[in-house]
Amino acid sequence: MKTIRNLLLPSILFLVGLCSLNAQMTDGKPRIGFKAGVNGSNFYDDSKATDKKSRIGFTGGVFAQIPFAKGRMSLRPELLFTTKGSDFKFSNVKQYVESSYIEFPLSLEYRLLGFINLHAGAYAGWLATAKGESLALGFEKEDFEAFDYGWQAGGGIDFGGLGLHFRISRGLQQIGSGKGLSSLVGDLKNSAWALTLSYGL
Repeated sequence: MKTIRNLLLPSILFLVGLCSLNAQMTDGKPRIGFKAGVNGSNFYDDSKATDKKSRIGFTGGVFAQIPFAKGRMSLRPELLFTTKGSDFKFSNVKQYVESSYIEFPLSLEYRLLGFINLHAGAYAGWLATAKGESLALGFEKEDFEAFDYGWQAGGGIDFGGLGLHFRISRGLQQIGSGKGLSSLVGDLKNSAWALTLSYGL
């Protein structure tokens, strides 16, 4: 009985805290805010590319939350600047690509217990900068596809206006534009993960 009593009070306090937090997170009001964090990017989907190494970079921008379903679900559009790229080998030739995109992810969010954030959706990206090199031959922005798109999914925790989220994304568009660059980098596509801190008003 003593053990039950010792567990009962903390459990009640925990449930009260969850209810209070849930009330804050499901107030049914739209939010706007900003987010920033670190990301890691690489390429996938070409069996000829080997020794691929992730590029660590930055992602950040603004977002909005448009709640519905009594605040447990929301639509989350974002506008982000994000870096991507990788070092890799193609036909045993060392190569690298460094790029950055203006991305527009659109996610459907679900809040579990009021503070656990689960989200998934799609993104579209417009190439901002790009460069690379293979056999002393340089790649420029004009050699890359100007548009990227794909899917993304993630999760995290939200406390009031603060959020800590982890997300993965996979592009569905090959990065090389035309036969010239594709012959050097293959049919590679973007892949990335991101760990971000957000604040909503």
